[in-house]
Amino acid sequence: MRNNIVRNVVLQKGETVQKDFKNLKAIGTYCAMMLTTKRLIVYTFGPDIERGKRIRRRKMDEIELRSIHRFEYYLDYHRVNAFIRIIGLIFFVAGAGIGYLNYTQALTAYLPIVGTLPYWYYAFGAAAFLVVIGLAMMFKNKKYLVLKVKSGLDDKLSLRFSPEKQNEEALRFIAGKIHID
Repeated sequence: MRNNIVRNVVLQKGETVQKDFKNLKAIGTYCAMMLTTKRLIVYTFGPDIERGKRIRRRKMDEIELRSIHRFEYYLDYHRVNAFIRIIGLIFFVAGAGIGYLNYTQALTAYLPIVGTLPYWYYAFGAAAFLVVIGLAMMFKNKKYLVLKVKSGLDDKLSLRFSPEKQNEEALRFIAGKIHID
């Protein structure tokens, strides 16, 4: 099986390709989708877990359009854990403290070498850098574009994509062509 999805699919009589999405940016896997008049074909190649071991698997899902009763895609936000937020708070407080001590010129009492350098304003740059890094660590969110397809009684497909314009337009096009009764 090659990564070219068009060569791996045999079209039925009277079936035509509506749209072919070759390089979708799924997280951790290679993904390609093809929408025909009768089927949605999804080809993935990447890591999977089988019997507790990580393996690389090529997988092709063919889903009849009439059997799909739920097609959903949405943005999913995950917050980073509390440990990283606490480290970000420590960086923020350290940067604010260095900035305040440099502003009041009390930093030269703690670090005499700062007072001898003609470039004491570099301490403001270091303080601003620590503040920005701390704020980024405290308020960072991971964002994913999630696709879930249900056909029959079981989940046929569940993929996570990076939220880019190409991925969003592809999923929007496919969702517009699928008519759920």
